[in-house]
Amino acid sequence: MAVAAEKPDGNTIPLAGTWRFRLDPKNLGVEGKWFAETLEDSVTLPGTTDTNHKGEFKDERAVDRLSRVWYWKGPAWYQRDVVIPESWRGKRITLLLERTKNTRVWVDDKPGGAEDTLSAPQIFDLSPALTPGRHTITVLVDNAKLPPVGPAHAVDERTQSNWNGIVGKIELRATDPVWLDEVQVYPDVDNRQATIRAVIGNITGKPASGRITVSGESWNVPASVAFASHSMEVSAPKNRNEITFTYKLGNNVPLWDEFHPALIRLAFALEAKTDAGAFRDEQTVNFGMRKFARDGQRLTINGRTVFLRGRLDCANFPLTGYAPMDKAEWLRLLKIAKSYGLNHYRFHSWFPPQAALEAADELGMYLAPELPNKSSRFGSLKEREPGERYNADYLEVDSTSPHTPLAAYLLREGALIFKAYGNHPSFVMFTLGNELGRAPAMFQMVAYFKEIDPRRLYAQGCNNMHWDPSFAEGDDFWVTGKTGKNLPVRGAFFAGDFASGGHIDARPPSTLVDYRQSIKNVPAPVISHEIAEFEVAPDFREIPKYTGVLKARNLEIFRQRLQDANMLDLAHDFMRASGALSVICHREDIEAALRTPGFSGFQLLDLVDFPGQGTALVGMLNVFMESKGLIEPDEWRQFCCETVPLLLMRKYTWTTDETFAGEIKVAHYGAADLPEARINWSLGESDGPPVASGRLGPMTIKQGMVFPVGQIRVPLDQVKAPRKLAVTAAIDGTPYRNRYDLWVYPPKVDTTAPAKVLVADRLDMAAHKHLDSGGKVLMFPRHDELKHCVQGAFATGFWCWPMFAKAAQQRKVEPPPGTQGFLCDPKHPALAEFPTEFHSNWQWWQIVKNARPIILDETPADYRPTIHVIDNFARNHKLGLLFETRVGQGKLLVCASDLPALQEHPEARQLLHSLLRYVDSPAFAPKAELDAGLLKKLLPGAKP
Repeated sequence: MAVAAEKPDGNTIPLAGTWRFRLDPKNLGVEGKWFAETLEDSVTLPGTTDTNHKGEFKDERAVDRLSRVWYWKGPAWYQRDVVIPESWRGKRITLLLERTKNTRVWVDDKPGGAEDTLSAPQIFDLSPALTPGRHTITVLVDNAKLPPVGPAHAVDERTQSNWNGIVGKIELRATDPVWLDEVQVYPDVDNRQATIRAVIGNITGKPASGRITVSGESWNVPASVAFASHSMEVSAPKNRNEITFTYKLGNNVPLWDEFHPALIRLAFALEAKTDAGAFRDEQTVNFGMRKFARDGQRLTINGRTVFLRGRLDCANFPLTGYAPMDKAEWLRLLKIAKSYGLNHYRFHSWFPPQAALEAADELGMYLAPELPNKSSRFGSLKEREPGERYNADYLEVDSTSPHTPLAAYLLREGALIFKAYGNHPSFVMFTLGNELGRAPAMFQMVAYFKEIDPRRLYAQGCNNMHWDPSFAEGDDFWVTGKTGKNLPVRGAFFAGDFASGGHIDARPPSTLVDYRQSIKNVPAPVISHEIAEFEVAPDFREIPKYTGVLKARNLEIFRQRLQDANMLDLAHDFMRASGALSVICHREDIEAALRTPGFSGFQLLDLVDFPGQGTALVGMLNVFMESKGLIEPDEWRQFCCETVPLLLMRKYTWTTDETFAGEIKVAHYGAADLPEARINWSLGESDGPPVASGRLGPMTIKQGMVFPVGQIRVPLDQVKAPRKLAVTAAIDGTPYRNRYDLWVYPPKVDTTAPAKVLVADRLDMAAHKHLDSGGKVLMFPRHDELKHCVQGAFATGFWCWPMFAKAAQQRKVEPPPGTQGFLCDPKHPALAEFPTEFHSNWQWWQIVKNARPIILDETPADYRPTIHVIDNFARNHKLGLLFETRVGQGKLLVCASDLPALQEHPEARQLLHSLLRYVDSPAFAPKAELDAGLLKKLLPGAKP
């Protein structure tokens, strides 16, 4: 085994590579002094027991999350030899472990300290023990000893897993015994200067004095600017000596934001002397000149209004089980997010590594990390007992320490985070965790954090007190799903949390919904929490991509279930159709936030799938941030970017005797006002000449506003109905454009039954007689008599059906429908006079909401409904909204939507008309003949 030696710079000994190793299943190592033995096994670090195939070969088959192949929870010992050069004699020597769990360190047989931070680098001062020569460093990592943080994503098996190991940088570092221990830079944008707080360490035991010099230059800018150097005398009589001074940068200093992420590199040089000699240390610090602030209900960056368009990062990294520790990978991930118009990341109950912040600094991404916490047992900072357990869905984590008070742990964790990451300009917001309760210590902690580090905004948590929401005084912002029990700020919910489930599935569609009433009385910026939780059917093509420590056994199980239900051949089409509807629902959720004046942003549950906590396949991208093919980034950015043209209209379905009316607004959160702006609009088919078009302006579109542009009105009497049309609005000379579908129908259409067609609501004697004589029946079965059906729904399922079906049972509310839209052939003759795509869209809202899709599981394996409602991955029912069969000499078409009761809606009239024409035509020739007994079971028969 190689012995670690110093790098050419003379101040670092990298420790990456092969380490000796031993598992400690009975926790005997400390008492047995394993640190004094030579361990016999080996592993590669950085890495984990999973990546090194150590521990129990579990190869589990979890259905609610990704599955670990190798599993270890408990003490694991890591050991390697180092040679300390003679040039390091008398130096301060530290061991850096960038990211790990609960640790203890020994040098040879001497203890070197212990640490349990989950977020910050672990640093051990080993100066006394590491004399020149050969030594053995032993690290004990125990991932069974967790702080009392609950199922935080930093340690949760359902996300990155509770791995054991050491990842990121692992190295020894040497400095002179008088050194720069810490440098924090506090930008003062208003005065174009920075306050610098430096900590000088001194372990010589003698007073030191000297000079610190700082110089700077901008980078990540088109043209670099150099700043004058500044020097001042310093004294360091103690072990820890803090100095503060001002560094003036001048009016030409570039500011940092999402559009111009200018960075400044400061070079610090310390020269000091004691009676024992002269010492020198250097340190480079990157920061950004920015002021991220709260102005009433708005967030601002350098005085300009900010609207956050964010995603949740729930620490799902299947290949390694832990977050990437290199900047290149984070640059790749964040660039993908930016290509979808996002400017914001929230890290759910965990803190990302240094590389993530460096990448975000360079790309201009606003980050909101959290303490690694999902427990509400704060109590008070003055008390040592755990606080009350609040969470309704609280999950304790085995082996968490009951001895460390949560508040005390998190207070120290926050301080370590600020020390390690506080200079990053992308680090703009910070909270105490996700979906917590409320306790005195939480108010105290937020106030304390604001006092010790004012460079960002703080709040107690995200969606705290969600069962009874109220604003926490002292918070700088409020991330929430509701601002009151009946005041939503997102479009979809579990019915147990919000009875209607949200406007997207509960209110007839329009583009008028906003959240003005919900935020009217809130004294701080409001950001909507985990929006757009709309499921997509599984994409089984991604299963082979799980080549690392976590396997998609859940997807394998779902695939087998679908195969057992004889529908695996439809899997890809199910994904495409449910995904297309999910995009439609995502868009409405996003635009409702954009339409709201004074709103401050949204956080998507995720742009990518969340394969943990039940398996929430809600993403446009898979967990590897690869496209599923549902929507391209440039199309997504039409409704999700810094500047979005919005069309406000009261409905999506119109008739030719009406005049289309709408209002164009622009949600503009770009870098500056748009002067002399002209907005071009058109109404027409995508592949034909416009029915009407026009131009509004010129005008100055103000930054930070939902800016009113103007009204448009178009008589529809020239439209050849039925037709699908689109309204397009575009800001001339810019990439900003948006498009809205709408459907135009005749005001009247023939819905009388043809002479040879019987319309029925029961398969009763009259219907059987008509069928027996070779007749045709169009049936709209009575919903109150259907025994084998599911509830109708428009939106795809919320999060994932199994999780919330169980929650509904627990809370004694009706379970969600659990369906994911439908799949159809738009060229099918039954739909010849009803314009549609292969998936659901807004013109179907009334139709599907007033439907009871029928369970066709007992039909032949190859039988397919004409309109096939897509079920969730737990039930896998074959569901028919429209299906047909021969019945003896006759023919039967069953529509599970009550179209006759919906005749005030033009889309329902049109679909009824299309079905009647189809049944009366030669094209109505069902190939299958379903079992008569099954039809009797499924459909209402004679009147009871």
